[in-house]
Amino acid sequence: MRPLHGLVIETARLVMRAPAVTDAPTIAELADNPKVAEMLVGMPHPYRVADAIDWIAEEAPPGGQKYLVARKSEDGTAVPIGAATLDFRRGARLPTLGTWFGPAFWGNGFATEAAHAVIDFAFLHQRHERLSFTCRVTNMAGRRVIEKCGFQFTAQELAPSTYFNAVIPVDRFTLDRRTWESLRRWEPLRIATGANDADA
Repeated sequence: MRPLHGLVIETARLVMRAPAVTDAPTIAELADNPKVAEMLVGMPHPYRVADAIDWIAEEAPPGGQKYLVARKSEDGTAVPIGAATLDFRRGARLPTLGTWFGPAFWGNGFATEAAHAVIDFAFLHQRHERLSFTCRVTNMAGRRVIEKCGFQFTAQELAPSTYFNAVIPVDRFTLDRRTWESLRRWEPLRIATGANDADA
């Protein structure tokens, strides 16, 4: 699979696209909050523009996804509110879903909507058979989001946290294709790609 540089996914309220270097200041502003960093094992705090540039420069791995998530506005623009990924980092055996949003946008269902889009693309176009998700044991909001997407608890593990500079307990969840097919009820995603992109 070639990198999905031109891929754009639209949901009812969101536009999801590849991040650009010009997005770095906005990403840093959204992510530079301890409430965000403490829930994500790999996110530093403080989170600077340089950190955002480094993240943007990293290619999504083969079979992965990486998006800046923006909320649609009534005037036709889209305002960045967070990010969503699917990757194999930290030695994961399965593609691992990840989302984060600026605290001002919590509690509006955006994480669930973005997760649905990543999951759909993973199963429909990337032909994955099983996905993984990991969150801190204290992250009840993350647990609710992922359970609404059909993920099931698999195990409790230990993971190194950049924010705490220590190993912390995390819960791992998985979702297989059969479960996704039986539960899928959400809004269908709309996909647009550039001329040189591929979806499989």
